[in-house]
Amino acid sequence: MAIEQRFTDLPSVASSQLTDIICAVQGFVDSSNPGLSTQQTLSQVLSLAQSSIILFNAGNPNGAVAGTTYQLCWDTVDNILWVCTTSGTSSTAVWTKSIELTAGAGVSISQAGSNITISASSVATNFVVVSTTSQSMAVDTTYQPNNAGLVTLSLPATASLGARINIIGFGSGGWQIQQSAGQQVIVGNVQSSVGAGGSVSSTNQYDAIALCCVVANTTWQATVAPQGSLTIV
Repeated sequence: MAIEQRFTDLPSVASSQLTDIICAVQGFVDSSNPGLSTQQTLSQVLSLAQSSIILFNAGNPNGAVAGTTYQLCWDTVDNILWVCTTSGTSSTAVWTKSIELTAGAGVSISQAGSNITISASSVATNFVVVSTTSQSMAVDTTYQPNNAGLVTLSLPATASLGARINIIGFGSGGWQIQQSAGQQVIVGNVQSSVGAGGSVSSTNQYDAIALCCVVANTTWQATVAPQGSLTIV
């Protein structure tokens, strides 16, 4: 290539084809030391760019692949696309999933390779027989009080909207739902007193009740209750 030669007939971007040839000059210092000129197609340049921007790794790239911000890495095992959010070496680069699914209340998520399964959780899957006289309850769980004495069941301190609890009476001593500060239980058109002084109790040995959290952490509403009357304070 002659010194000071210019290229005037390169195609415009709008009409370029991947087979078009461009000129690359490597090692240019000045006009007396022009370096080495080579020819490459746009397709070759694109391939080079892709190999630098889109990486791949067998598994999670964190701790295994170096990266710069906004670089992409394809997980060939789980078929997930990761984005580099913090530049670094293979030990320090931070890679984040391009899409992250989080299970809410009553929902479970499992993944096997590229297959993601979203399922509704059933409170029946968590069944606890309470043989003592007290029990702190957890969300999405069914409790069977089974004691000759009264079984006191405490509402969970934290519960998200839509969380559920079932109580199925079995023991002769019956059961009572104990509230904490700010908590309340609604059964039909009757509401318990707000706070630790309020409660809902069974009247018969086999009374059962299903509760749904309608105000996060504080308020529970009966969706199914005994045909008879409960004791609501």
